[in-house]
Amino acid sequence: MGSKRVVDIRVLPGEPTDGSGRVCVHLFVQDERGLIVEPHALHPVFKDGEQVKQKVQAKPTHGRLACDPKRGVAPITHRGLTLVTPRTDDPRAVTCVKCKASTDYADAMIRIAQAEQHNSVKG
Repeated sequence: MGSKRVVDIRVLPGEPTDGSGRVCVHLFVQDERGLIVEPHALHPVFKDGEQVKQKVQAKPTHGRLACDPKRGVAPITHRGLTLVTPRTDDPRAVTCVKCKASTDYADAMIRIAQAEQHNSVKG
């Protein structure tokens, strides 16, 4: 048999710094200059300049973490243990206190609130 590989997504030392014991989930921010390439990020579909409701497409996207633009997210394996960096583009799922303190997070939450308000008015 081959060597055993373990992927560890438990709380990493110092993350999150609020002591909650939750897994630290970072905010992924789309940024063409970002160091991270997500191969299957979802994007809205547009037709004639209008967004097509409930339709998305997957394509590679450059980005960065809101808390540390220079940090990479490639899994690191040491002695059969693989450490990963959980991340999301949905700010409502973020637990990283540094990401939550960022302007990117505040802007994303404002966009969500505006979209929800717009949808409730249309509804």
